[in-house]
Amino acid sequence: MATSSGSATADSPAAPAGVLRLLLVTSRPDLAGRLRRRLAETPVQVHAADPGLPVPRGVPPAFVPRTMADRPDASRAAAADDAAGVARPACPAGSAVRRGGQAAPATRQVALPAEADAVLIDLAEADAAAMDRALGLARRLSESPVPVLVLGVPSRTERLALYEAGALGFVRADADPAELSARLRSLSGTQRRAARAVKRLRDHSRHLDEQLRLAQRLQRDFLPRRMPGTATGRFAARLEPAAWVAGDFYDIFRLDEQHVGFYVADAVGHGIPAALLTVFVKKSLQTKHIRGKHYRLIPPEETLRLLNRDLLSAELQETPFITLVYGLYNETTREVVYARAGHPAPLLLGPEAGLEPLGRPDGPLLGIFPDAEFEACRRRLEPGQRLLLYSDGAERVAPGRRSDPRRLREVIQTAALLPVEALLEAVLDAVRGATEGRRLADDVTLVALEVTGGEEET
Repeated sequence: MATSSGSATADSPAAPAGVLRLLLVTSRPDLAGRLRRRLAETPVQVHAADPGLPVPRGVPPAFVPRTMADRPDASRAAAADDAAGVARPACPAGSAVRRGGQAAPATRQVALPAEADAVLIDLAEADAAAMDRALGLARRLSESPVPVLVLGVPSRTERLALYEAGALGFVRADADPAELSARLRSLSGTQRRAARAVKRLRDHSRHLDEQLRLAQRLQRDFLPRRMPGTATGRFAARLEPAAWVAGDFYDIFRLDEQHVGFYVADAVGHGIPAALLTVFVKKSLQTKHIRGKHYRLIPPEETLRLLNRDLLSAELQETPFITLVYGLYNETTREVVYARAGHPAPLLLGPEAGLEPLGRPDGPLLGIFPDAEFEACRRRLEPGQRLLLYSDGAERVAPGRRSDPRRLREVIQTAALLPVEALLEAVLDAVRGATEGRRLADDVTLVALEVTGGEEET
């Protein structure tokens, strides 16, 4: 069996194949020698480290810390350890050890073996601080590929605390050498296999995050880059997804010299499946029928009927529940015509902060009933009024991310005198505030049409 002589250094050769490197964390200089003798007939190679200081913060958990400052009151033990190949953990330069109420500056540093296959923490020593040191080291190594065992027979309360900290088991001082060797090898192999699996998962998660970031950018590219200008009104919009990509979507687009089309869609759920449905909606929504040099604007109720037909004819494996409100704004007459498919009712905000829900008919959800019919509503808007469309995620303004439509209306009325962009941001702030530090419970989409002056043509 290969053993180290003199001070172990970071340049020490790796342990021979088949040898298991055990790091013994103890302040008893004679223990390492006794353990080496007990394990002499096994493939376990014992290295020792002094627990006088905790493992420094910031040390990569996958590796045993290389150095830790020698305690100033252990010079004799240090000399004995050096002769026996015992290495001591070291803290960063300038740190101090507190022992017996006295602080002492860090001094000599000795290197540890580059890696360990298992860690054994000595809890059998008569030291009141041993338990705290064992808990601290177990916590710091809990996510490493190195199994942590404890030497000693602590009380039930201490065992539970050490298990919670990350220790995998306990070893008696008189443990059978062959059994201990087999146990260490089994735990080390299991931990390293688990660590490799965790690394693969983290790599996959990192790759998935990159893909989702790309999907998020692509989805945002589908949103209008700038709002279409009109003579009698202006649009503003906000979309904040609950995840990387949203199941909400909106669009605002000019149809001809007088009309602007706009909609808010909400695929049930959020995330990738819902986001893919929003792409389907954008590509399938029919707003204009062109024949030769002539065209006809498709009324909102017919647009919803055609979209519902396309969703059902796609025969998707999962039923694509979608709510949507689609409208046409005539900038000449200031008239808006809209139809809804199970979507929250638009809100009409007056110049004096009066708020009117534009209710029925609400229409069925898209993608469920093949013979679904939708009805259109008309409303002539006056200068100073604002038409607000939103997805149901905007209603989650109550504490705990709960839905509260009445509270949403209060938020809107409180911010009624703000510029339209600031009004939408105030609603988003209320939704964010209700999360209590958690992520959004649902995607949030807001679209506003503010009617301005401008002469009405007759």
